[in-house]
Amino acid sequence: METLRGAVYGFPQPQPRIRTKPLQVICVGLPRSGTESLSRALTQLGFKTYHGWDIVFDDPPYAQGWAQLAERKYSGVQGAGDAPITRDEFDCLLGHCDAVVDTAAAMFSVEMIQAYPEAKVILNTRRDVDAWHRSAMNTLVAEGENQWMAWFLRIFTADAYWLWKLYYTIGYPSMFRGRTTKEGLMKHGKRVYQEHGLMIRGLVPKERLLMWEVEDGWGPLCVVRQAWRDISEIWKGVSVNVVGYSFWVKIPPMSPSRTPITQQLFGSRSKV
Repeated sequence: METLRGAVYGFPQPQPRIRTKPLQVICVGLPRSGTESLSRALTQLGFKTYHGWDIVFDDPPYAQGWAQLAERKYSGVQGAGDAPITRDEFDCLLGHCDAVVDTAAAMFSVEMIQAYPEAKVILNTRRDVDAWHRSAMNTLVAEGENQWMAWFLRIFTADAYWLWKLYYTIGYPSMFRGRTTKEGLMKHGKRVYQEHGLMIRGLVPKERLLMWEVEDGWGPLCVVRQAWRDISEIWKGVSVNVVGYSFWVKIPPMSPSRTPITQQLFGSRSKV
């Protein structure tokens, strides 16, 4: 089966990335917990940030590497979890960045926390769990898993195959304990969200952990950089919109070379 899959969906692997600076920040909140806003804030504070969307838009693509790590973690095959995912393996995928946010950090939160013991950890959350759940159902399911075109594309293109495998065959269903992302979110989503936060708080020492909610604004994030800066200077030249308790900035255009597939897979870029 592996030989057949490699023949049909394998493509030349990109060069492993090399760690050029220490990974300083791991943002382990689940998707739809202000990850896009947090990524933008950290970027403005001077970090090179790897967001979940970078898995989708990486060119050359590294999605196969992420999917294989997810398969190793969640496959359920006897012995699959015996060999921990190492720092070197993560560096091959995000060695060019010193902060990581969204899917990769949430999906591999325990492994990254253990692999990079010197990194600060941010647990990004939303106070209103019901609002998070509605957002997750709308984005991860309605705009993602339920898109028939995305399902169709993953049969015929290697790029879409590995993205679908990472997110909808293995990753999200495993995270939310369902046969599908929709089933997992509907039955267990809110409990998984709360348990994930409890697990992180129990795992990470207080001096290493920053609890951050979207409603907190950007001030607490400056502590990670060990310098308080005026918020207007941080966001100088960046358009910020406010809707309820959600903050975001304008998103640059999608990568022209990969827009069609990624739009079908995941819809438009999210703003929370």
